[in-house]
Amino acid sequence: MAESEGMSFEILAAGIRDIRHDVPLLLSVLAKKLETGLPDRVRVARHSGLFSRDNSINSITVDFENVRYVIKHKAGRLETLRQKVVHDVVLKTDAINFDDWIEEVLRHLMQESDQNENVRNMLDRFLTS
Repeated sequence: MAESEGMSFEILAAGIRDIRHDVPLLLSVLAKKLETGLPDRVRVARHSGLFSRDNSINSITVDFENVRYVIKHKAGRLETLRQKVVHDVVLKTDAINFDDWIEEVLRHLMQESDQNENVRNMLDRFLTS
């Protein structure tokens, strides 16, 4: 990773960590950014009901090659998971802390940005918005 990419990574991680105590805002920002940049790899589960106006986010799932990252909103708290996946079968699930989850997801995104212009553009928007 080049020095400027390392700096960008640190800025991204710090920005996301700054809003981690506002769970709805954090999930909203992550969902919007990830869905825009990786629509084929991101699934967002939203609370919905027949007469509900609540469109809050219950979970975000991000798939990379052989690893899946899940962040869930449960009773006002975040649950962050890393899953080892082979052929869409989850072989192992580890609960990891939020900081590690963010760091790992962003590292995967940085690696992907070297090969995918959509991801590179998404990372640029993360930094500038």
